[in-house]
Amino acid sequence: MDLVQLVYYSRNLLADDDKGQLKLLREILSIARQKNVERDVTGYLIFDKHWFIQILEGDRAHVRATYERIARDPRHTQVTLLDTKPVRQRTFSQWSMGGAMRNLDQQEVFLAHGIAGQIDPTKLNAAKIVAVASDLAALSGGRASQAA
Repeated sequence: MDLVQLVYYSRNLLADDDKGQLKLLREILSIARQKNVERDVTGYLIFDKHWFIQILEGDRAHVRATYERIARDPRHTQVTLLDTKPVRQRTFSQWSMGGAMRNLDQQEVFLAHGIAGQIDPTKLNAAKIVAVASDLAALSGGRASQAA
């Protein structure tokens, strides 16, 4: 298997009330988990009122097809690919798709990575995003392993 990790971000176009966004996030994650299990794709989604930031891992062809499908979704715009690289192992092997809507409970994780205030993925590199997502996954009870 040609294992890769893809990192992208996009501008969130969903309603900006917290309850509505949380409900939609749950729906997105539920559908993603079903589709990703079928394709053996894993990853993590960070989500706030302004941005989606996502990591996808798996076979190159499956990750590419998943990314292309996601890029066509009308719930976001300005889809920006940051990195696609080969990896020896998955960072998010236990997550068909983990996810976190940014909230106060996670503030320590963001601050530990030098992210105060709103997330601005245009100022982050792929390695920083993977590190933040890995720590968020650990905070929520899942373990992320280090990618090689």
